[in-house]
Amino acid sequence: MPSESPFDPTDLGPAPDESTLRVWVRAYLRHAPLSLAIRELNRLIAIYRIEGRDAVLRAPVLDVGCGDGFWWTVRGTDGRDVMGIDISRSEVDLAKRHIRAEVSDVAAEVPYGGPYRQIIGNCSLEHVRAIDAALRNLRAAAADDAQLVIFVPAPQWAFQGVSQSWLLKKAPRVSMALAGALNGFFQHWHLYELPVWKQLLAQNGWTVRNAWGVGSARSEFLFRLFLPVSFGGFLVKKTAGVYPERALRFAPDASLLPLESLAMHALAEPMSAADSPHAYEYAIVATPTPEASP
Repeated sequence: MPSESPFDPTDLGPAPDESTLRVWVRAYLRHAPLSLAIRELNRLIAIYRIEGRDAVLRAPVLDVGCGDGFWWTVRGTDGRDVMGIDISRSEVDLAKRHIRAEVSDVAAEVPYGGPYRQIIGNCSLEHVRAIDAALRNLRAAAADDAQLVIFVPAPQWAFQGVSQSWLLKKAPRVSMALAGALNGFFQHWHLYELPVWKQLLAQNGWTVRNAWGVGSARSEFLFRLFLPVSFGGFLVKKTAGVYPERALRFAPDASLLPLESLAMHALAEPMSAADSPHAYEYAIVATPTPEASP
């Protein structure tokens, strides 16, 4: 496990206030299983802080692997033009309720509609097998002053938790087998340490400017605690197109208070140093590397 450096909030804006965060939490509890909601909310806070340091929000925006586009209803577009791309037709159809969206494979083609001044990969690029092609195509779609923000899983995430930590010490082969099964279920083609991501980005036209860890020991504990229940929700989404939690949109806020309190507890420390052993994801910010003169 990596050693943890002090968390450096340099180049980050302020965190959302409590009332804003509670609105986000309630929206996600009515949309997705708690485990997924905690992860998505952690990323929302991270990008809120990343964007908060800029006086002017960048636009147009490309959301790579936009999924159902729900987080744009929670965080808002602030009037920006947002284009989402995804390989799933059903997800794109859902995303079109919130943003412009189209079916596109970022590894096979340069995204339509550029140049983009902000490109976001919300835990999507680790699922793209041809990662070099994808990063090159994103560079081709980026404006010269673009900002790339990607969230990707840290290698240690699948070894976190009391059981996995114990197995890693006592029976590492079993621990690695379980970690492999978990990563396989989530279709993670790419699971790298931060220096490897920096090298991948560098060789495809990007320069990393900042990186932080996303998550904490408490958020990871609650993610894993509710993961077995959440698997049922994942299966429902695959067949019905929506999570069963959508039924909670009719529930009064008071009925959500127990889950809301759990989520707020999980989100108390949403960001950390990139080398934190409790960071289950990296938030990486990069800019286009100037092309060499001929």
